[in-house]
Amino acid sequence: MSDAHSEPNKENIHFLEKQEVKVPDFISSGHILDIGGGGEGVIGQLQGDQVIAIDPNRRELEEAADGPLKIVMDATDLKFLDKSFEVVTSFFTLMYIKAPEQKKVFDEVYRILESKGRFLVWDVNLPTRMDPEKDIVAFYLKAVLPDREIETGYGAKWPEQRKDLSHYKKMAKNSGFKVAEQSENGRIFFLELTKL
Repeated sequence: MSDAHSEPNKENIHFLEKQEVKVPDFISSGHILDIGGGGEGVIGQLQGDQVIAIDPNRRELEEAADGPLKIVMDATDLKFLDKSFEVVTSFFTLMYIKAPEQKKVFDEVYRILESKGRFLVWDVNLPTRMDPEKDIVAFYLKAVLPDREIETGYGAKWPEQRKDLSHYKKMAKNSGFKVAEQSENGRIFFLELTKL
């Protein structure tokens, strides 16, 4: 879901320090829905044809590695029936979505998860604008999978309000989720949310 194709002027970008995240293998007995699964498609590279990768940007899906089923779809309006998935993932996707739409995403994910289903979220703690001269905040990321490392980068417009772990925990709670696990490393955080 990155804006990699628009190639913004680097003088207009505030770069955060490089981040690293370990992405361990995880178990799901059925399909895994990966929100924003285009581009590098890290979850698709980890779980292969068990993944259904959705992204509103067709080009991002076309660039993702083979393996997952790829569908152009908006996460605020998921076209799946209630209780269709045991696991849903979001790998550095929520940072691109404005807060009102994020609420819709959390509600939709809750709807399509089975009882006790899991929503796994990897994302970045984004403060409000740190540099008045720069409109975009970006960082390079090394994703460490069990069998490979993926070097990539993410960039988005400065958020109007903080998008950090506490923001997402509050949003998850408002949608009915329970926080089963959380961790932070540098600016990166991981949340495992469970449908009650």
